[in-house]
Amino acid sequence: MINSDRIIAYADHLETGVYSLHYLVRSVTPGTFSWPGAQVHLQYAPEEFGRTAESTLVVEDKS
Repeated sequence: MINSDRIIAYADHLETGVYSLHYLVRSVTPGTFSWPGAQVHLQYAPEEFGRTAESTLVVEDKS
């Protein structure tokens, strides 16, 4: 599911391993933006979770 402020991905079952989720974002306003880290957890076992690093995204004007 893609909302204006978040992406939600769901899977019924995942084998042990490393997974990647790629998505494209578009900014039409130059500036410096906070890129929050992702959070993942099991629906019925929230004590099992993972996180990614946060970052900063700089969008510069082309002119």
